[in-house]
Amino acid sequence: MKQPSNSKLLTGVGVLSIVGLIFLLGGATEVSAQFRGMPQLDPEKAQAAWTLAARGVANELGLSKKVTSQLVDAYKAARESYQKALQGLSGGGGGFQAFRDLAGKERGKLETALKGFLSDEQAAKAMTSLGTFNREWDRLLDVLAGFNLDDKKLFKALALVCTYVVDYSKAANTAMANQDWQSIRTARETHKGKLDSGMAEILSQEQLTTWNEATAPRRRG
Repeated sequence: MKQPSNSKLLTGVGVLSIVGLIFLLGGATEVSAQFRGMPQLDPEKAQAAWTLAARGVANELGLSKKVTSQLVDAYKAARESYQKALQGLSGGGGGFQAFRDLAGKERGKLETALKGFLSDEQAAKAMTSLGTFNREWDRLLDVLAGFNLDDKKLFKALALVCTYVVDYSKAANTAMANQDWQSIRTARETHKGKLDSGMAEILSQEQLTTWNEATAPRRRG
């Protein structure tokens, strides 16, 4: 399989996201699933995860209740649009380039929507994380949702997960630009370790055990 050129690997934090990493590291199986629009979570859980992601970002931006609701609605609509667009790639060919183009288009639509009610600076900050359309983020938030944390603990945890998504994506993009595949795995382990350490200060021991088991890297057989 021909690998993408370096010039196509670094196009901002969000374009490649976790799916691009899986494409490069784990073969085409997961990417094919993405092309068919197969969500990692069932629709109800996905909606809940997307809501948590947007609420966490809104909290970091200090948004009002009204604007937070707008952000949640815009992000959920963007993720739904993205999933629908991925379905259109099924059997349509184009491979990685088609996925890259689609992701860039959908990110652009989200950014335009955000600028309808956020300042340019706020929209740029929100896009750093929300623009990744990151399926691993969804999975982590689904686990977090099961703990029913109070708002103080919840927003601390959401901030940690958001930081993980952004920092790991940046590190992975740099590693891919250098075709340093081992560094991608190292970056994931490093940033996931920081995330888990932060969670240890928020979760109970029982919750932490559940978190560690449910969010451990999934390895192929």
